[in-house]
Amino acid sequence: MSHRPGRLVLLGHPVRHSFSPLFQNAALRSVGLPLVYEAVDVEPADLPILVRQLAHERAAGNVTVPHKELVAALCARRSALAERVGAVNTFWTAEDGALVGDNTDVGGFEALARQTMGRLPASCRVALIGAGGAAAAVLAAVERWRGCDVTLYNRTHDRATRLAARFPVVSRIVEHADDAAHDARLVIN
Repeated sequence: MSHRPGRLVLLGHPVRHSFSPLFQNAALRSVGLPLVYEAVDVEPADLPILVRQLAHERAAGNVTVPHKELVAALCARRSALAERVGAVNTFWTAEDGALVGDNTDVGGFEALARQTMGRLPASCRVALIGAGGAAAAVLAAVERWRGCDVTLYNRTHDRATRLAARFPVVSRIVEHADDAAHDARLVIN
């Protein structure tokens, strides 16, 4: 992004509890940027209208639960990683006015796995609890790990089935979270 955004936001619902505005605004002040990062609580039904307004305002920002997949669908362009994941957690308005989305959850999860385990896992079973945008990011990371497979659990079996169909690294879907964690070297919720 070579131009300054007109507005910086965090989109979510609920989002009032987020500490992101606190540390983002401290960082903006420390480097002297005249911008304010604001948390915007938006109902899913109101999100498309707000996203169009944000693009008009040349906004940039972050996306959290439950909007990552819907914002991805609303972006005119997505990075290859955001395309693979099907979810966006970072967006900006390009100079041509198009909304562009990316996903940094994959890299963040890999960094956490490397730091926690001392290296990226290989040849292991991974248990994944959940089937939303963050779960897709986890699967996009795990599918790059040699010899790993995933056992998936989600409260909604249909959602788990749809996610597993996109990521062949999922070897089975289970009915109970406890079953997912059985024999897993790494458990992610």
